[in-house]
Amino acid sequence: MKRSIAFLGIFASIAAGIITASPAAHAAIGGCTYRTTYTDTAGYYTSIPTVGLRGTNFCVLSRGSSNLGVYELQVTLFLCYGQDTNGLDGDFGPGTEAALKRVQASLGLTADGVYGPNTRDALKWAWRTSAGNQRCLKLTQAPGPLHD
Repeated sequence: MKRSIAFLGIFASIAAGIITASPAAHAAIGGCTYRTTYTDTAGYYTSIPTVGLRGTNFCVLSRGSSNLGVYELQVTLFLCYGQDTNGLDGDFGPGTEAALKRVQASLGLTADGVYGPNTRDALKWAWRTSAGNQRCLKLTQAPGPLHD
């Protein structure tokens, strides 16, 4: 009987959102493998990490990742936050991790150095034009609708 009550209490807590996912929850989300470029109605474009071309942007990047999604994260960290990632090379090494931790802390996020959906939504991304104009906006602030 006590076990049943304890089980129901845990189940109710999870259902109510009182118990949250641990940092290991990042492992349940797939890794970003590429980038997808979005253009807004003002003619600015940005590229964000995704799973494949035009895939989901619900993905993670961490130390050891190496792809165009990492490159786009590095561009945003550099252009919008003035962070040196030790190069714009598409390799998520210690410099990118340290830069990301500093930005996450400045945004009030857990500074774990792992890029995921919470970081994606909090970042102001580097939006550019072919004429060389640049601005930094969250994805939700761009004049929409966005298209790829």
